[in-house]
Amino acid sequence: MSLTFVTVVTLCGGIVLYMSVHTNLVNTRSLIEKASIMSTEAINNALGAYITPAFYSVNAIKVYAEEQPTPQSALFRARQTFRGVLFSVQSIDGLVLSLPNGAVWGLRQADNSQDVVIFNPQQTLFEFSRLESIQAQRSQDPFWGDFYASGEDPFATVTSSIEFEGEIIGYISAVITMEGVGSVLAASNGDGLGYQVDGENPTTRFILTDEDRVLAYASPEYNLQGNLLSPLTEFGDPILAKFEESEPQPSSSLARDRGVELHMINYDDDMYLMVLQKLVSPDGEVYLVGEYQPANSRYDEVARLINSVFAGVAIVFLSALIAIFLARRLSSPLKGIAARAQKFGALEFEHLEPLPGSHIREVDQITSAMNASTTGLQSMSRYIPKSLYAKLMASGIDQAAKAKEAELTILFTDIEGFTSLSENRSAGEVADLLNDHFKQLVSAVEAHQGTVDKFVGDGMLAFWGAPNEIENHAQCAISAAEDMVAAIQKANEAAPENALRVRIAIHTGRVIVGNVGAVERWNYTIVGDAVNVCSRLQAVGGTLSSIKGVCVVLSGETVEKAGHTNNITHLGSHAIRGRTGKVEVWQLNSTINGVH
Repeated sequence: MSLTFVTVVTLCGGIVLYMSVHTNLVNTRSLIEKASIMSTEAINNALGAYITPAFYSVNAIKVYAEEQPTPQSALFRARQTFRGVLFSVQSIDGLVLSLPNGAVWGLRQADNSQDVVIFNPQQTLFEFSRLESIQAQRSQDPFWGDFYASGEDPFATVTSSIEFEGEIIGYISAVITMEGVGSVLAASNGDGLGYQVDGENPTTRFILTDEDRVLAYASPEYNLQGNLLSPLTEFGDPILAKFEESEPQPSSSLARDRGVELHMINYDDDMYLMVLQKLVSPDGEVYLVGEYQPANSRYDEVARLINSVFAGVAIVFLSALIAIFLARRLSSPLKGIAARAQKFGALEFEHLEPLPGSHIREVDQITSAMNASTTGLQSMSRYIPKSLYAKLMASGIDQAAKAKEAELTILFTDIEGFTSLSENRSAGEVADLLNDHFKQLVSAVEAHQGTVDKFVGDGMLAFWGAPNEIENHAQCAISAAEDMVAAIQKANEAAPENALRVRIAIHTGRVIVGNVGAVERWNYTIVGDAVNVCSRLQAVGGTLSSIKGVCVVLSGETVEKAGHTNNITHLGSHAIRGRTGKVEVWQLNSTINGVH
């Protein structure tokens, strides 16, 4: 019961804890994913707002130039737009015009960002033939050119061709510096991004190419602008270096539909949460934009969830301890009640101490009822033979107690001259003498599977073969008589002043055995001629010589049933009162003078 009680309490607490943790985990994961989606979309929007005007501007220059009447005027008009575009578009650091004859002309913002200057870009970067080769690999126009690492100022280009009458007469390339892109990633908190330079949980943002090279980078911890376009493992950021080894965390359909991935990265005993999202440029190129920060920063809910799990486990454990204490308080008296019920089932009513009371009202009521039952059964067992009740229960009391005819072996005892023996004794002394005597007789009967029927004055009636059927009931009765003889002789020697002369008769015959009486008072007993024969056979015993005060006689039917044992002597045929014909009589050798 204790185990069941504790198991139920622990199981219920565990289920509640599991459901709570599962719900909180789902909610926390949902919050993290939504925060991650909002963060990456904010970066994408900021980058789109920064880079997209460069594509539009290059395309606008192309359209404007191609509207001119001649190739010369087209190229001239294109160059004229450079100054206005540089001042109006923040993301464009410079514009370059590349011609088929190898000529390259460029205009870029001055260092003070207040003016523009003419510059001669590296010839190889903007060669006409090189741009033709790149365009052939692109499906859109304008298109991304190659990314270039030039000292500490890497840049990318957005290029579009100028066509006249189906022939390309030049290329316009807009220069976008990665430093400018990095400034977008490191924008202030007021812009919705920012990496919290002064915060305890800084955020690092980055853009990766599809070849896992770092295109743009902004971090409050590492100054790695000079390493742009390097592979992740060589870039210098230890967290990014572990990105390729990490696996995406399970995510919801919302995150998957948005192309958002979450990665947990361990570094130097710290956990970092990395969020990435695919970014498709206007010309179809795919990039990864993302950020990482310590897992205990924006995602403090995870730490709180872990703490709640530990708190929940502690509560469940405490509940289990309390349940164990209460279960033991409850089960202890119930164990006593169960043990008492087992005693009842075994008909062991003697020497039972009263069960202690309980503070639990229902248990106290049960113990009180059990104590009352114990007292009643102890009293009742003194009047109803316990061995008889046990046999009836074992055989099925309804069927076993049903009256039927059966062959049994019957034993009668009687104390010769008991009336004169009791004249000089008090009632209490007489009762004690009889009780000690019957105790010896009952022990012998029960030791040999017999059933005590009743006590009649100073005599006892017992029988073998019912309610439990035994094949050798005659021999069992003889063996019980042998034990009675030994017990009586021993008692007579120990207390000669209380010596008894006992006659015992044993007879085997068919009788009616079962419940006899009224509905309110049944008596399991035997009736029939065989009972009368056994009773009259005692009188024959009184005429025979015996030693040490005991005489045991047996009828011929009993001897025949027992198989003519060697410990008996035939005394001939004797007439008995109330029966025509004579009965063959035998006597136990242990009760005959001179025979052993």
